[in-house]
Amino acid sequence: MIELLLRLRSRIAASNIFKSVFRHGYPDTDMNRSLVVTSNLFLHVFPVKVKRNSLRFWFHLGLGAASLLLFVLLVATGVLLMLYYTPQPLPAYRSLKDLQFAVFGGRVLRNFHRWSAHLMVATVFLHLCRVFLTGSYKKPREFNWVIGVLL
Repeated sequence: MIELLLRLRSRIAASNIFKSVFRHGYPDTDMNRSLVVTSNLFLHVFPVKVKRNSLRFWFHLGLGAASLLLFVLLVATGVLLMLYYTPQPLPAYRSLKDLQFAVFGGRVLRNFHRWSAHLMVATVFLHLCRVFLTGSYKKPREFNWVIGVLL
C-alpha cells in the first residue's frame, strides 16, 4: 500500500499540471524548503533578475489592474442600479426613464455602468493579447494562463 502511494506521488509530481502549480519539489530537504518560501507571490510578481524595461508599473500590472478596477466599478454601479430597476415588462421602461430623468445622478450612474462594461471588455482583451505576445503563458506559468482564460 505504501509503495502504491509512493508511486502515485511520484507520478503526480512528474505531471505538467503539478509542476505549473507547485514549481518546486516536495519540501523534504532544506533546499526545497527554501525554494518554496522564496517562490511566493511577491517574488513571482517581482523576481530577482528582470529586464529594466519590464520594471515599469504599467507594463507589468496596468491592464490587469485596470480590468480589476473596472470590474469593481461595474459591480458597484450594478448593485446600485439593481436597487432601483424593476425587471418586469411594464414597469421596466418606466423605471429606466425615472432613473434617467427623475433620479438625481441616475443618468451618470447608468452611463458609468455602461462605459465600465465596454472598457472592461477592451482592457481584458488587451491584457490577454499582452500576455500572449510576451509569452507569459509558457512554462512554468501554464496554470496561470488557464485560470486567466477561464476568468
